[in-house]
Amino acid sequence: MKATPYRALFMAGLAILFVGIFANQSEAIPLFARKYHVSCFRCHTVPPVLNDFGRRFQINGYQLPGTDESEPIWAQEPLSLSFVFYPSFVSAHTVTTTGGVTQTNDELSFEPSGLDLFTAGTIAKHLSYFLAAPIGIDGPGQFSPSIETMSIMFNNLLGPDGQSNLNFRFGRYRLWNTFPDNTSLVESADYLIYDYDPAQGSLLIAEPQWAASVYGFLPQVMDGLRYELALSDGTDGGASLKDNSATFLMLEQTEYIDNAPFRLGVYYYGGKQMVGVNTSDNLARMGFAVEANDPWTKRFDLSFQYMNATDDNIGGVKQTMNGGFLGLNVLIVPEKLFVYGRYDFTKVTETSEKQNQWTGGVRYHFAPNVGAYAELSFLDDNAPAALTDTKTTLSTLGVMVGF
Repeated sequence: MKATPYRALFMAGLAILFVGIFANQSEAIPLFARKYHVSCFRCHTVPPVLNDFGRRFQINGYQLPGTDESEPIWAQEPLSLSFVFYPSFVSAHTVTTTGGVTQTNDELSFEPSGLDLFTAGTIAKHLSYFLAAPIGIDGPGQFSPSIETMSIMFNNLLGPDGQSNLNFRFGRYRLWNTFPDNTSLVESADYLIYDYDPAQGSLLIAEPQWAASVYGFLPQVMDGLRYELALSDGTDGGASLKDNSATFLMLEQTEYIDNAPFRLGVYYYGGKQMVGVNTSDNLARMGFAVEANDPWTKRFDLSFQYMNATDDNIGGVKQTMNGGFLGLNVLIVPEKLFVYGRYDFTKVTETSEKQNQWTGGVRYHFAPNVGAYAELSFLDDNAPAALTDTKTTLSTLGVMVGF
């Protein structure tokens, strides 16, 4: 019998109930919560979404805000090492229409998704590091580790220790945009604007890339003002900065309205990348982001981001894209039950290609580091130049365990 997305979603609900019965006894503790003897919700509104304290913790070299630790990692107890396991069950329904001919495809699969290893800590005063190493899937029963991010951070180089006025980091890492892809509550659908890559190059604003940057907070100018300025040669590394480089600039201001944060950020990412022999593309990505938490119930988090993308050489012609997303996260039961949704959109001016994506889900945490979720996502990708329209529906059940 053919499995439909709706049948899979019903099965996902039953599976969440099953997991709930057996997961309540879990006592796994993630890296930073174990180190500082706090709940995961100290830094997250709901993992992996960071709250304001979590952002300051991150900027401060993964140390408590207002501190600059000096004890090296090898002298710390417990060991700064953590794993996250996140298998998922996916049903995909795809309808593709090309030149008036329609084809349908249904797939039902179990995605083991691998195992992620994290380690972070201080090496000496003003010096810390972060490393994430996913153990990915190469084939049936075949797994191999890889380095996703690894960076060295020099902390609190200017001003009082722990104030994070000026920090420096280098290595392979994600730039600190307001809404990084790896801190999205939506698990099964990426941000469309971050996936946009018409040149198929290595300068991708949301992906881990080789870079060096200065960043921090500037309370002397305005309390809550955060910045980052970075130079990158892309996701692959090893490329000559003359041929392949981008500059990133981000400014973000956080204000509180009745103890609820309101955040406004602007960003720019632009440079030059080689896309063939003696062929280059000059690109620019710029936009703004808004995040607002309701000051009355403290249970609604609204996010919005807009981006304009230009490339001057896509098959010899200029190409422009405008897009963004609007998201809403709702806390139903504090530190337990969350519902969320997001709408993504993109449009390429020259080709009239349009993408619209709707995603909704529910997540329940049996413990701060043990959760399960069910999601339904619909993507409509219309490409008039290719006479193609593709509609994809995904229903997903996932379980996340950190220890």
